[in-house]
Amino acid sequence: MASDDYAALLAHHRADLSDGLFSAVRRLTWSAERLAAERERRLQDLLAWSVERSPFHRERLVGVDMSHFTEADLPSLPTMTRSDLMDNFDQVIAVPELSLEVVSAHVEKTTQDNYLLDQYRVVASSGTTGARGLFVYGWEEWTTFVLVAVRWEGRNGDNVPLQASVGSLFASDSKHVSGALHAFLKDMPGDEATSVTHLPASLPLSEIVKGLNSAQPSELRGYPSTVRLLASEAASGRLKISPQRVSTCGEQCTAETRAAVSDAWGIEVRDCWGCSEGVYAFPCQAGDAMHLPDDLVIIEPVDGQGNVVPPGHPAEKVLVTNLYNRTQPLIRYEITDAMTVVDGICECGCNHRRITDLVGRSDGFFDFGDGVTVHPLGMETVLLSDSTVAEFRVVQTTRGVHVSIATKGECNVQGLERGLVDLLARAGLWDPQVTIQDVDWLDPLWSGKALQFQPL
Repeated sequence: MASDDYAALLAHHRADLSDGLFSAVRRLTWSAERLAAERERRLQDLLAWSVERSPFHRERLVGVDMSHFTEADLPSLPTMTRSDLMDNFDQVIAVPELSLEVVSAHVEKTTQDNYLLDQYRVVASSGTTGARGLFVYGWEEWTTFVLVAVRWEGRNGDNVPLQASVGSLFASDSKHVSGALHAFLKDMPGDEATSVTHLPASLPLSEIVKGLNSAQPSELRGYPSTVRLLASEAASGRLKISPQRVSTCGEQCTAETRAAVSDAWGIEVRDCWGCSEGVYAFPCQAGDAMHLPDDLVIIEPVDGQGNVVPPGHPAEKVLVTNLYNRTQPLIRYEITDAMTVVDGICECGCNHRRITDLVGRSDGFFDFGDGVTVHPLGMETVLLSDSTVAEFRVVQTTRGVHVSIATKGECNVQGLERGLVDLLARAGLWDPQVTIQDVDWLDPLWSGKALQFQPL
């Protein structure tokens, strides 16, 4: 796509985002009854659309009465896993011109924030299990997704100055949802008061520290594992910044991370939960919980056998029904993040349900000593660059990594090895040793989950 064409599309898309922001913020004030009615209306429309346009869902939803279907009836429908999505990609997708071949080819050649067929956005994810997933959003759906991610700032007051500067420490690659959101929102017209310094989390730690010392951000945003390392750098005196707010997302924010931030800067972490499937939950100022986008998604907390658990009870995973993505309908889609869903009116006055006790992805850095640390995000990007890689596991060794991959088709193993060697060498590891083994399948851990990254 020519740069001028891309700039025009981006400007048009950003204008749609700006036009929709006021309405999106107002929906945060809706009553619980109005939110429930909106979910039910959208759910009935989604089911009818999916039966009409998606062969995969048409087969699974046969016999369902769409006109009288309610949220309470969802447990009667089958669940959907990432394997279901990727194994039946062409049947799930509700747009005839899109296919796994087309979408995969687009992702592999994308080097910047980009459009597929001038209207679709695609993000890739390996989630908590290491299994590759591709998620497609139409024009209006991507607008909605971005609004879900940003509208909370329109409601929450904070003490960060208007002339704020932000240090962003997420993915640099727009294949990842954090990178795609950053690229879309970067230098938005009308947001000149906020300057953003984006330092990819996959950079060597010393380069991140140098960049932040130069930028002096008043707000720090990043993966919890990155933020924890930076708090340690601040405690050692190498990082000399004084952020007034620290926000994390993308991994489990551990008690150790929260304590490190508190010790370093005397502030509490604002942790968010987001996923490529179209959900962003943001922290409430009245407590430790995060509010869900209750008008646009349905979250069902379930136990290990998939049975719905009542509000206030810990869930081993959740089932997501994205009510606004019709391009790639996700109905009762399994996400293996443990959490507790809480209903009832919050002290802040918002009726959107909340989640607490989140136990999501917590991969952490690979520390090779002598100041050499490598973020898993960089290794994930290399491995997912080959569309035949279905699952992977990366185990740290004393001089590099050993990788197990499960593939669908012929894989360029030597190319992946070269990519990982180059990544480790750029991080400062001398003579990195990388081995990759193609296996039939990856054994799960005792908990039933597959661990993507295993540090020493």
